Amino acid sequence: MKILLNLSKHCIETEAKRLYEESLKQYFKAPDSKRPELEEVIEGLRNFLEYSDFNHLRSSHPHLAGAEGGKGVLYILGEDLFEIETDGTLYKPQKK
Repeated sequence: MKILLNLSKHCIETEAKRLYEESLKQYFKAPDSKRPELEEVIEGLRNFLEYSDFNHLRSSHPHLAGAEGGKGVLYILGEDLFEIETDGTLYKPQKK
């Protein structure tokens, strides 16, 4: 699964939390046909927030820290497998 990240005003952890909360809100308003897709996003973001070492991620690249602004992509590859692409570089988050 691929989730777009806006890192222009905050770090990756804050953006993941924001997207998680937004997905939850959408879930309860969505028709039944959209809910399975939203469930997948919610579960993926929950796992990302639970398993990832955000201190390490923020120190890995200024974009991930929200210092330089930018965009990124979170790839959810499995329950606790993730990759983040920003500025043409792939990062594999360490586990907590």
